[in-house]
Amino acid sequence: MPSRSTLRMVLLAVGLTLLIRGLVIYFDSDAFAADPDAYRVIAKTLRQSGVFGLTGADGSTRAIAFRPPLYPWLLSICMPGGQVSRLAVAGLHLVLAALTACFVFLATRHFAAQLRASSYRVGGGDRLGLAAVVLTAVDPILLRQSVEVMTETLAATLAAAVVWLWSGWSAAAVTSTRRRGSIFIPLGIGVFLALAYLCRPTFLVWAVLLVIATPLRFQNRRGLQSAFVIASVVALAVGGWTWRNSRVLGHPVWATTHGGYTLLLANNESFYRYLSDGQFGQAWDATSFLNAYAHRYEGDPREAAFWRRDWTGTPNYDAAVSEFDDDRLCYESAVATIKRHPSVFAWSMVVRVGRLWSPFPHAVAGRSTPAALAVGSFYVALSVGVIVTIVRHRRRVFGSRWWAVWLLAITLTGVHAVYWSNLRMRAPIMPAIAILAVCSVVGKQPADD
Repeated sequence: MPSRSTLRMVLLAVGLTLLIRGLVIYFDSDAFAADPDAYRVIAKTLRQSGVFGLTGADGSTRAIAFRPPLYPWLLSICMPGGQVSRLAVAGLHLVLAALTACFVFLATRHFAAQLRASSYRVGGGDRLGLAAVVLTAVDPILLRQSVEVMTETLAATLAAAVVWLWSGWSAAAVTSTRRRGSIFIPLGIGVFLALAYLCRPTFLVWAVLLVIATPLRFQNRRGLQSAFVIASVVALAVGGWTWRNSRVLGHPVWATTHGGYTLLLANNESFYRYLSDGQFGQAWDATSFLNAYAHRYEGDPREAAFWRRDWTGTPNYDAAVSEFDDDRLCYESAVATIKRHPSVFAWSMVVRVGRLWSPFPHAVAGRSTPAALAVGSFYVALSVGVIVTIVRHRRRVFGSRWWAVWLLAITLTGVHAVYWSNLRMRAPIMPAIAILAVCSVVGKQPADD
């Protein structure tokens, strides 16, 4: 049982998180007003008709797989009477923030115990946990996304839950002769990974890596059994979503029908010209790409000549093209661009990774320079903390207890090296980054345990 002081620290951590996020939501008059990824309209259709899809002008519904299902389903619960409630969505995001705070606090205590934080003069794991929670609560990316109808808040919560369970997973729990002791943690990891996949398909790569890592971490029969438990739960989620899409769309879509566009956004002639011209002092102007993309049914976007045309006028959409076929067309167009410019593609991967992990947001019209500098300064300080932790505890910080963090970093880097990338894409790992940063104050130990 946790001590009273630990419980008080947990309550303080949750209270501070709710205060910070609540004030941001309260004072942001535009909070939850926009719906850039159509999650609200999908949730509304789901609430009113029970169909995960979109509602046409004539009131008819069309099932889709354009977005992953978990976040719209949660939003639909926040729609009494079929209309979005700003208060209800705020409540959902605050609950997720509170859960994230708990997971971050508990995970930090696990990591701190390994690094012998309790012997350090500034305090034990509880104080470090509180510091990590505060850093997570004020993180600029997560703070901004807390007022958006988007998946980052949910994704960060689920990722933090997996990191917490993995960090506290001991060999004793795996080899326990009691069934509950041997299955509870891998079952929990599997459930949270399955939910994370249903929030963002990118998490499936993380799930696969963790399944492979489990028997490597616990080199015995129980380790293999634990890996099987995790894989089975995730497979149920993947199979269920794929079966649903096969039934309603006629194609076994295991992710979404949005991946093709995301790949094309990152690999198109306009963006490649921007990279080739070396225009690093200014943001990419995507106007020509978006104009051409809107006219993709009036030519062949797999050909370079299509993207060189000056597309004007009202786009001519082909209503007979399914969202699956449209997604395939985007994929094929992106792959064709990559094949035409392999060297630029290689350079674009470097650029996308740099954008993913850059401390400073990209300079765009309307973005305040002081605000961008403040955000960049925060992430520079956070990066310094992470580097100090790695240098000071290099013999331990890459140990198996930390694998979930590093494998998530590898997942995000690998996926967004190919697909579209910016700072927002690293939102799921920011709670873990905060944990790494606060561990920089832990004194270096003379030898490993």
